[in-house]
Amino acid sequence: MTITAAANNSLNSALSTSGGLSALEQQSLSGLDKGSPEYKRAEAQLLLQKLQETVSFISNMMKKKNEIAMATIGNLR
Repeated sequence: MTITAAANNSLNSALSTSGGLSALEQQSLSGLDKGSPEYKRAEAQLLLQKLQETVSFISNMMKKKNEIAMATIGNLR
């Protein structure tokens, strides 16, 4: 598997799992009433945190892919 394929697989995996809450995250919300504003706020905060982590991961992967490409171009000179 090439580095690009591995990076693409990692990006796809991160994007596909970022939409829902894990069992541990759901358990942390279990103490709150589902209809309450506190529950909705805590759930939104967890989802936002997960989205931020996913965007950061993708950004880092894109940066690494660029660095690899630039190093390869530099080695050809």
